[in-house]
Amino acid sequence: MLSIIIPVYNSEKYLSDCISSVLAQSYGDFELILVDDCSSDSSASICESFCKADARVKFIRHQQNRGISNTRYDGFMSSVGDCISFIDNDDLLVKDAYAVMMEGMGDDCQMSIVAAEVVDGDAVATRFAQLDGCRCGQSESMSGLAAYELLKSGKCSYGDIGGPWGKVYRRELVERTLAYTLQYREELPWSFFEDNLFIPVCFPLAEKVVLHRFTGYLHRGGGLSCNNRPTPYLYGCIGAGNVVLEFYRERGYGRLYELYVGQHLVYLESIFYRIGRFETDGEKREHYMPMVEAAFTRYCGDCLASPAASMSVKLSVFLFAKCRPLWYLLVGKMVLAKKYRRVPPDRGAAGQEPSGRMPVRLGEQN
Repeated sequence: MLSIIIPVYNSEKYLSDCISSVLAQSYGDFELILVDDCSSDSSASICESFCKADARVKFIRHQQNRGISNTRYDGFMSSVGDCISFIDNDDLLVKDAYAVMMEGMGDDCQMSIVAAEVVDGDAVATRFAQLDGCRCGQSESMSGLAAYELLKSGKCSYGDIGGPWGKVYRRELVERTLAYTLQYREELPWSFFEDNLFIPVCFPLAEKVVLHRFTGYLHRGGGLSCNNRPTPYLYGCIGAGNVVLEFYRERGYGRLYELYVGQHLVYLESIFYRIGRFETDGEKREHYMPMVEAAFTRYCGDCLASPAASMSVKLSVFLFAKCRPLWYLLVGKMVLAKKYRRVPPDRGAAGQEPSGRMPVRLGEQN
């Protein structure tokens, strides 16, 4: 049996369409578990109505907000299927998505994956109509380690496969992954069951995955990492990336470590920039900016020595670690300032300090 889990939070605009796309699947042997994380809109009522109308739907409601990872975990612990799948509460599935994925779940397959496509906002409905009736193309099997190396190398031609969604997992694979990530539940409550920790650990633990050349999942653009001002999820990425790198080192995943280390540090540069420019909470600035500095102290040398890191990645990492003023000029002002230029409501023009100049960061000379 397949257990499908949807963590729900304040998604009244898109939730009904999301649930309906699941119930309309051509594959019907599943239970659908909706877990509402104390929504303040009508999401819980929407869940209740679907639960009353279809016996396959179960509904759980949190009495207090617990975050996305704990919500996903509670849904998993309430499930009974030997196969597991997760959906974000504003996304859509093409009607044959689960038929394709479950067909790929042979005796030795631990993860079956359809291509996911990221679509901006309300354009999801238009794209969904275009994909209706499309047939599955070629499928390919490989180890989970090889699949994730393919993804991190930028050579994956199967769409966006890096999220927890768009997949069917063997239950024991989820349990083995959680056996590792749950130890960070208190330290990284937003990450232990998310794409920044759960997925990087899960893939290499899978002996066999099947990738389907079939766009079966539409992921709505925007999300936890898309706000300019750092969110709990984004702050969790700092520690989660460090944990992933140590996991790869311990398990001897040398190639994956080389691919991941540069990408992690470049992402930390953007987080550091966003903290300095948009974070108004002084305690958070004082806590998280040194965490980024510590990660660079720990991993900068490995990045610069990595044959998998590009010269542009190495240059950016080197400048951040060794020549911060030049990094601010070449990367901060010329790249990141253009990417993150929306003005938070509690900042001055262009997100600058009220004085109009960028604040002095740790490690930068006046």
